[in-house]
Order: sequence, then C-alpha cells, then structure tokens
Amino acid sequence: MQSFKLKDYNLGDTIAAIATFPSLSALGVIKVSGKKAFPIISKIFLPRRKKDMRKVKTYTLHYGWIMEKAQRHKVAKAQRRATNYIVDEVLVSVMRAPNSYTREDVVEISSHGGILVSNKILEIILREGARLALPGEFTYRALAKGRIDLLQAESILDIVEARSEEGLKAAAMQLSGESSQKIKKIKDEIKEVFVETESSINFPEDDTSICLTQAKRKIKVIEKKINQFLQGGQEAKILKEGTRCVICGKVNTGKSTLFNRLLGEERVIVSNYAGTTRDVIEETINIRGIPLRIYDTAGILEPKDFIAKEAIEKSQAALGGADLVILLLDGSKSLGKDDYFLLEKVRNKNTILAVNKIDLPQRIKNISKFKGYRVGLSALKNTGIEDLEEAIFKSVYKKGLHRQDMVFLSQYQRQSLRAAGDNIVEARNFLDKGHTIDFVNLSLKSSLDNLGKLTGEVLTEEILEGIFSNFCIGK
Repeated sequence: MQSFKLKDYNLGDTIAAIATFPSLSALGVIKVSGKKAFPIISKIFLPRRKKDMRKVKTYTLHYGWIMEKAQRHKVAKAQRRATNYIVDEVLVSVMRAPNSYTREDVVEISSHGGILVSNKILEIILREGARLALPGEFTYRALAKGRIDLLQAESILDIVEARSEEGLKAAAMQLSGESSQKIKKIKDEIKEVFVETESSINFPEDDTSICLTQAKRKIKVIEKKINQFLQGGQEAKILKEGTRCVICGKVNTGKSTLFNRLLGEERVIVSNYAGTTRDVIEETINIRGIPLRIYDTAGILEPKDFIAKEAIEKSQAALGGADLVILLLDGSKSLGKDDYFLLEKVRNKNTILAVNKIDLPQRIKNISKFKGYRVGLSALKNTGIEDLEEAIFKSVYKKGLHRQDMVFLSQYQRQSLRAAGDNIVEARNFLDKGHTIDFVNLSLKSSLDNLGKLTGEVLTEEILEGIFSNFCIGK
C-alpha cells in the first residue's frame, strides 16, 4: 500500500474521486470538494434548463450533460470554439459549505455506471483544476473541519466494512455521535474531580476531607463507565473481525457434517470412512448477527503419513488461535483416550461441548464435570442445530449483546482507552493509600489526555496518516 504524509492532504486543494466501485453498473458517482467545485461544474456541465451553476441553491439536483471541450490536437482551429462533445447524461447534486460532508462546497455527479464513463468524467474534472483525492481525504476534511470526531470517522469505515446487520447498526449509532457523547460525559466527570484536586493543591489551608470523600465516590463511578466502554469495544471488535470458531473432535464424530449444516451447503466431502478431512477448511457464516469464521479440522490424532502429519499440525494451529471451540463427541460411543486428550486440550478455552448422534442409542458417560455449555444434536438429522447456535451466541456474548454500549475502536484508540482506565485506577489507589492530592491530580490529567486521543483532540501526524490510509479513495 502506498504511504501518504499528512502534508499531502492539503486542505487548500479542490479534490475529486470516483465514489462508487468502477464496474458495469447502473450508476456511478464522482465527488468533488473544495473552493473550485462550483467553477469546475459550471464549465463542464450543460444543464437542461439554462442556469448559472455557481449560483444555484444548496441541496438541489440538476439534470443535464457532462461536456468535453474539443481537444486542440483533434479539431481544426476554425471548428474548435464551437465544438463540444457530450460525455454522458447525468444528475448533479449541489451542497454548499458548511452544510456538506466536508464542510466545503461539494458537487456529486451521478452518471451511468461503467469504468470508461466514470474515469472520463473524472479526467475532465482533474483537467479543470482539481486533483485526485487521496485515501480517506473527504473524511479527513470532515474531521479537520470539526464536522465529526475520530470515533465517528472510525465508524464510517466500519459501516463500509460491516459484515453483519448488528455490526451495521452499531456503526451507524456511533456515526450519529452517541459514543462521542458518552466519552464527553466521562471527560466532564473527570474534569469535575480534576478541578476539585486543583483547588485542594492551590488552597491547601482549606478543609479538603469532604472533597476527598466525594472524589473517591466519583472516581469509582468513572472507573465503572470506562470499563463498560472497554467491554463495548470488545463486543464491537467481534462484530467487526468475527469470531474464530474451530470444530474439533476425533475421527468420524461428524465434524464435516456439522460444518456443512452450519454453513447451509455441502462445502466439505462427507464419508463414512474415518479421516476424510485432511486439511483445515475455513468459511465465514453469520449466526444471530455474529460473523463466525468457522474452521473444520482434521480428526486424525496419530499420523500415518506425511499428509496426515500436515493436517494435524494445521488443526493444532487453528485450535491454538481459536476464540471459541466446538468439541464434538460421538454420543453413540463411550469416551476414548482421544476424547479425553481433546477435553484436556480445550480445558482453558471458551468451549461448547456438543454431543452428536443423539438419534442413536447413547453410550457416552462422564461428561457432567465439563464446565461450559453442553448441547445434544444430530448433525445428520438436523436436530439440535438451533440449540447449538444459541450456545454459540451465549458463549461469545456471555453478558448479553448490548448494542447501545458498543464502540468501534482502532488499536490505537483501544490502547488510549485502556490507558485512560489505568490512570483512573491509579488515581483511586492514590486516594485509598493516602498519597498527596498532587499524585491524584496528575493521574486525572493523564486520563483526560488519553481520552482526548480517543476522540481525536490529541493526535500525531503519524496516527492520522495510519488511520486514513486504510480508507478507500473517494471516502
């Protein structure tokens, strides 16, 4: 990926880009933002009804044609002045500053879809004085001009990359500013305590015992709210990145049949012969709003050849990186050494114990000591699959799914939020241990600085460059 520096995102330039994926489609959208947006559109757009496009009202739509001037090398001098070519029939949307996405003058051209026509219109716009926008530059301008904060900027990318309906709803809620308001409220509460500590430092002759008692109570409330925010970030991360779920078990327990059943199609060859699966097979499915990256693994535990050895190594690697494990046991047989080996292997994992083949006489015993969810099912008969899906949902969201608390965070933002929480814990410990108020004051100040990084009030060029380089051109 090409890297860009913050200086490349020059706010004085007029920028343009194709905002839709260039393809054979019904529509394509080309977006222009900056002080030259209206002068450029007035030169290249011929409206159906004669008007000056530099003076039209904001939030209006105009029908007409994009025109290309005759090129010097294509047309004789005598014909050049009168010759223009129609490029496409379009609709032009007008949004005047500051009431636009970028808080600048913005023009959006809706043309017919197609790689050639979109690129041709963009080429004409660039020729008239705009430059090609860099990745995320429209959103960067919205951030730089105060229309959105960093939390909202992150949510825009998460809306585009949403992999589930729940993820889309949570990202849209964040874009509306709800998460930003919660952070603002937490900051206001910290500032209140910070001001009290400042007063205690500046006026040490006053009685501060009541102030310290109140400060302890307020800090505990703040700590709880930050922890809730951290939990919401973890839940949003699951919706964004998905949960790595590995189906494991000894040979011939029905892992591939269950994999196909959850997937809803015959993705894996199923056979009565043991050891059919000789590789780790991955697919992404959606279970009750959770993107689940599900892995079917080989059940061979004692390799007899090189291929089997490779299959085991891949299975063990998948199991080691799993967020959730479905350990499949054959209910029609007693537990064997391979079962006990796997039970021990997943002891410290987030595991669902799924007893398969409940349509057959049951011989399995000694599983009551297993901690976690237990589900009986028949993958072959499609019985108990809904119970398994419920167990998956509860295993991922042990405390329930609370969309109102979710917040999408970059790695940098997660680190900043954790640091803010650590600062608050530090302040509470200083109070509990009777340290001077100066230490509490410094911890509160550090917490405010870290929360400022979360919303973008405190940022370095390097961080901004890293964030916006992940956006697509045109967003």
